[in-house]
Parts: sequence; C-alpha cells; structure tokens
Amino acid sequence: MSAFSTKTSGYRPEIQGIRTIGALLVASFHIWGGRVSGGVDVFFVISGFLITGSLYREVQRNQTIDVFAFWGRIAKRIAPMAYTVMAITLLAALLWLPQSRQQGFLTEVIYSVLHLENLKLMMNAVDYLARDEAPSPVQQFWALSVQVQFYAVWPFLLLGVTLAVRRLGGGAYTYAAAFAAVFLGSLAYSVVQTRLDPSPTYFNTSARVWEFALGGVLAILVPYIQLPERLREIVGWVGLAAVVSCGFAVPASAHYPGYIALWPTLGAALVILSGGGTTRFGADRILAAKPLVAMGDISFSFYLWHWPVLVFALIVTGQKQLGLWDGLAVIAIALCGAYMTARGLEQPIQRSALGKRKVWHIHALATCFAIPIVVTAAVWILLLETKADPDNLPIANYPGGTLPASVETMIKPGIPLMPEFANVKRDLARGLLKECHQRVDEAAVIECEFGNLGAPTKTIAVVGGSHSSHWLPPLEILAKKYGWRVVNITKSACPFTVGGKLDPTCIEWNKNVIANLARLKPDVVFTPSTRRQYIQGRKEEYIPEGYQAQWNRLAEIGVEVIAVRDNPWLGFHVPECLEANYPNIMACSRPRNRVLSDTDPSRLLSARPSNVKFIDMTDRFCDQKTCFPVSGNIMIYGDKHHFTVTFSRSMSTILGERMKQVRPDLFPSESDGQKQEQQSADVGE
Repeated sequence: MSAFSTKTSGYRPEIQGIRTIGALLVASFHIWGGRVSGGVDVFFVISGFLITGSLYREVQRNQTIDVFAFWGRIAKRIAPMAYTVMAITLLAALLWLPQSRQQGFLTEVIYSVLHLENLKLMMNAVDYLARDEAPSPVQQFWALSVQVQFYAVWPFLLLGVTLAVRRLGGGAYTYAAAFAAVFLGSLAYSVVQTRLDPSPTYFNTSARVWEFALGGVLAILVPYIQLPERLREIVGWVGLAAVVSCGFAVPASAHYPGYIALWPTLGAALVILSGGGTTRFGADRILAAKPLVAMGDISFSFYLWHWPVLVFALIVTGQKQLGLWDGLAVIAIALCGAYMTARGLEQPIQRSALGKRKVWHIHALATCFAIPIVVTAAVWILLLETKADPDNLPIANYPGGTLPASVETMIKPGIPLMPEFANVKRDLARGLLKECHQRVDEAAVIECEFGNLGAPTKTIAVVGGSHSSHWLPPLEILAKKYGWRVVNITKSACPFTVGGKLDPTCIEWNKNVIANLARLKPDVVFTPSTRRQYIQGRKEEYIPEGYQAQWNRLAEIGVEVIAVRDNPWLGFHVPECLEANYPNIMACSRPRNRVLSDTDPSRLLSARPSNVKFIDMTDRFCDQKTCFPVSGNIMIYGDKHHFTVTFSRSMSTILGERMKQVRPDLFPSESDGQKQEQQSADVGE
C-alpha cells in the first residue's frame, strides 16, 4: 500500500510480493477473520524503508531535500487514486447507505480527504455514543492518513540529521542511530498507551511511527549487511512465516499495536533483510513470482477498494459476516476495481510529465480532486438537517411516551417517524451535552445546572452514566413547571457504583461524586436502579451491590434517592433495523422476556434502603409480551440501548406522576402551584 514506487530505490520484486501478501491478509481478515492481520503494519515498514531510502539518496546527491517536490511526488501517487475511490464511495453511499449512518459517514469523508481520518477514529474511540456505530465505508483511509502524516514530517527529520552530520560527523550510522531513537521512543509510547487506552492508540500516528522508523533503519543499514546465502534463506522464511501467521496466532482479545505489532513488523524487516538478490531456496523466489509482483503493483489500489466493497456488500445482503463465496466475490470486485483504476488513472498520471517542470501543478491537481468531494459531503450534510422541530411536535400525531407502549399505539399510518432517520444520531447526542457530560477517559466531576437557579423549590441531582442522562430532558421540563433546580452529574460508561470491573477513571469519578453531593445536599438523587447480565443467553436484570453501597453512602450524608428501573436493551442498532424494514416495525421488536425480568428487581430486595424510592417506567417501552422500537410515532432508540431525546421528553408528564407517587414532597401544593405559575407568567411578561 506504500504510496511511493519501489523503483526509486532499486527494484526489489520480493517487496512487491510481500505487499501482495499484506494486502490479501488485510482483506481476508476484514472479511472472515474479525481480528488484526498485521498487514497494515507490513505496509508501514515497507513505506518507511522505501521513503527513507529515497530521501537519503537525495540528501547524498544534493545535500538537501526539496520537500515541496517530495510532497508533490507523493500527491501524484496518492491523490488521483484515493480521491477517485472516495468519490465512487460517495455515489455508492447515496444508493445504499442507510440514512441513519450518513451523518457520521460524511463527516469521516471530510476527515479522510484532509488525511485526518485516524484522528477522527481516535475521537470516536473515546466518544461513548460512537462506540456502537458500524464502521463507515471510508474507515480504511485511517492507514493512509497515518502514512501522509509520516510523509509530512519525515523529510525534516532527515534534514535535521543531515545538519548534525555536517557539524559532528558520523555518516550513515548517525542516520541509523537517529531512526533507531525514534523507533525506541515511539515503540515505548505505543506499549504504554496500548495498555492504558488501546482503542484510540490503534489509530495514533505517534504510536505507529516506530514501524516506519524500523523501515528507515533498514534503508540505511541494509547496504552494509551481507548475510551468507543459507542464513538469508532462513531469515527470509522466518520473516514470511511471521507475516503470514500473525493474524492466525494473535488472539482477537490482544490489544494492538503495542509490543504485539513487533510480530508482523519484524517479519517484514527480515524479508527485506533477506532480499536484494534471489537465493536458490529463499522465500524471495516465491515473493518475486510474477502474479504476486503484478498484484503488488496495484496493492495500494486494492487496499482502498476492498473496504467499501465489503461494507456495501454487508449492507445490501443484510448479513453481519460474509460466507466463503460472497467474500471471494468481494475480493474479485476489489481486484477488478483496483486494476481498472490503476490502469486507467493511476499509471497514466504517473507516466505523464505533470509536475516535472512545475511541482505546484501536482498540488493543484490534488486540490482539484479533493474540493468536489469536500463540497459534496458538506452540502449533503446540510441537506440532512431536519426542518421539523423535535421539541414542538403535535401531541395528537406524536404522543410518544404519554401512552403505554402497545401494538395499537405504536404508529399511525401516514405519519412519518420522528426523529427522522437522517437526524436520529444528532437527536441522541442532544441528551449528552458535551460540556455537561464527562468523557469516558476523564475522572473530574462536571456539574451543569438547569431550571430555576435563583430560588429553586427543590434540587434534583441526575447522577450516573449515560443511562442517567437519558432522563435529563424530561426532568428539565418538570423543573420549569415546578421551579426545581436540576444538576446534571454524569459520565459516559460509568454508573453510580463501586466495585466490579470499572475503569480507573470511573472509580475516581465515583469517589469525587460522593464528595460533591455531600456539598450540594440535593433533595433527591435521580439514578438508575438496575443493570443487566447474561445468564444462559438471556439478559437478566439485577441491582448491583455497588449501587446499594452508593445509596448507603448517600444515606450517611442525609441524601435521598429516586432509582428508576433501567430501560430494555434490544441488542441491535434500532434505527438501522427500522430503516431496513419500514413499515414492518415489528421486525425490530423483541420479546419482553428476552430483555426484561418478569419482576422489577427492586421488588425482590429483602430489605429496601430507607432513603431510596423506586419507580418503573418500562410500560412506556414494552407491553406484557413485547418491547417496541417505536411508540406513538416516535422512535424510542437512537442506537442499541440509548433512547432519543424526542422520546425522553415525551415521557415528562408520566415521569412526574411516578415521581409524585413516591416523593410528593418534591411537588408544590395546589396553591403553591398557582403562585408558581403566576410568577412564571409575570417573568414572561
């Protein structure tokens, strides 16, 4: 996948062969394996080897590097092919991509055009709501983004080392030492960060640059290393075996990259070290075979093509994983696309005189390819903006959670669902205000206040994870009606609990929350009462001991609790299911006994905490037999288990009634209510 021709460093056919192996491994494990293949790591080592060798020879010839010209050569190789694949992917998305996935996809297209897709995926990795999203059809561009970022800074490192060599001497070994220092530093960072936070580290250039640096060390030292033929044969076979075996041997649970990425990268390094001259029984004889070399010439194109072909194949067929023949069809289509675009676009541009006299012509060409894609994606995003106001829907058409869930109240024919499919993700995110909801990887407590902040009648603290923040929208409505102050204290993927398998930041956050509540002294803490666990393939509800421990701590500081039974988790991306099956909405329902226990677990407690009152809102999601994806023409879920703000707001009246049943003191008397309404009217005037 390297975006630079091997011919610039002395043609090494076995490198083309190992490229082919890497590309096929990536595609095969994406289609069938479900784990890391190590193929991308092989690409990075090869890129480091070829680019460093090219730049080093330029330094030796000219005592400097024409960085702008170097970037031009990279752009001439990358831009036409990459942006053509993006454009075709945009067209395919218009035809096949579900509307509920388009917003995120289009954002990633813009990041990919700017070669920042890896940064976007790093942000998604710490975005709790983005974790369950299906991979977008341009996600493969993360690897190209990492490469381009490497190309952006690597020439300056060589120029810096060149300046040091002129002043201090040292020759080639000084370059090798500098690249080795980058290798060790980046590898150490990769190992530490992979252990601490593996998901974003996977896409982090700083945690990947050691792979390029390994290739750079080889580019400097290989001319000085002469291995005996028999040793070269052994080294080559060991390297090839390491590259091929990585995806099969490394368990899917292993965190990547970290030290595990040494497996395929050192394998690629051994293949490079053993090559340069065909041995009688060496692996390089196989890797230099014409079919592998021929595919190596289009491996960059094949890598770009295989992923969107796979994603759209899964969408069109409705499968979660392809079988043997469907997977082979994906590889065949990707090969055809790679061959046609390489033959008809990439190679003619590479052979042309474009940029040989004026380098800026190449950069202008790349810009001309990029601008239409960015404009198309931006306009498309604007067109997805809904014209309907989800906060002011007519209740006659959109009763939502004002009615108990049932087949009869699920939907009225002829009335479109709200929120719209194209906007359901944005509606979902409204409930997790970025400035008021703590991230997965942070421990500090964030407090945001809503409602009557001057002279509140009562103070309600919403505490816990994202399933606590579900209830903030209806509580805001109630706060406005009854003069409450609502304080939001929530954190993604972090329930209000102690013990169990919690992230370290969640443990610290929970400790800090108790201290904050002791200072705040709210009239009530509003938080979920239940969680779910799998027992013999079924999700059973229970009240964790950690929840009860936190409630007891609140009792010690004189704070009472309203604990609401958690909503059903349907276990699949509900908007995508609805879009694919609409108007057959029942195809996206689940039997109640598969997602809820027969009895609210709070009723089974042997001794209820004296400071806790329990409420159950599950009748707004399920009847006695079925849990629904839609109620009163409003989409309940925005993903697998978080419900939409539009549906949440529709439950404000019934939520207030349930709260009043257990805590009537939170609500003003009739005379107080009349005074409150008059005061609100006076303020309005």
